[in-house]
Amino acid sequence: MHENVDIKKIKTKARKSLNGNYLHVVIAILIYGLLGGMCYATAAFIKEPPMVIFLGLIITSLFYMGLLQIMIKIARNKKTSFNELFQRTDTFFRCAAITIVFIAINAICSLLEFTAINSLYVFITYQVDLNIALSSFMIVVGIILSAAIIVFWIVLLICLSQSYFILYDNEDMPLGDIFRMSMDMMEGHKADYIMLCLSFIGWMVLGIFTFGILYLWLVPYIGVSMVNFYDKIKKDVKIIDE
Repeated sequence: MHENVDIKKIKTKARKSLNGNYLHVVIAILIYGLLGGMCYATAAFIKEPPMVIFLGLIITSLFYMGLLQIMIKIARNKKTSFNELFQRTDTFFRCAAITIVFIAINAICSLLEFTAINSLYVFITYQVDLNIALSSFMIVVGIILSAAIIVFWIVLLICLSQSYFILYDNEDMPLGDIFRMSMDMMEGHKADYIMLCLSFIGWMVLGIFTFGILYLWLVPYIGVSMVNFYDKIKKDVKIIDE
């Protein structure tokens, strides 16, 4: 039996944990964002868009776990500093492997969705040349297939959403076990995760009207809330070590 997740309590705990710790995480986020911006600028300068993905993968793999460590320590009420952003480069290859899996999932699902939508467009455009019953059937199938791909895509990403947290707590765990662990942890908690994500939509929209300044407060808030969510649901999986 899975324990219920109190979204409001998770977010309240995150705000309390962040009191007095915003400076460290904001500096880390700014440095991380600056490094990402440099990747984009470099790719634009050499006029090689694919380099954005490659350089982004390098930056993510080198420093994302450091940024995650800062947020995890804040969530667990441990002392931290922005320079920890550079202290988890030891997980480079394993973090890169997880990131590549996410990139592959997004690329494959994007391609499938693009194909489904194009096929639907063709059915609608040329339906006058086909039997009405057949064309109507193909349009319905196209709509269902397109919707099914989107649902599968979202559910799969949700199922694997805890992978980086699990890597942080279990550095030597095989990647296959990390993904299976994430799926097990999200069993019965997918709706909770969706509700947590949706609870930040209003703030995200508001952040647009502040020219992104609000995100310096919002990103740490979301990050620490996600850590609290992970710490809550991992209690259902006994083999994860603290």
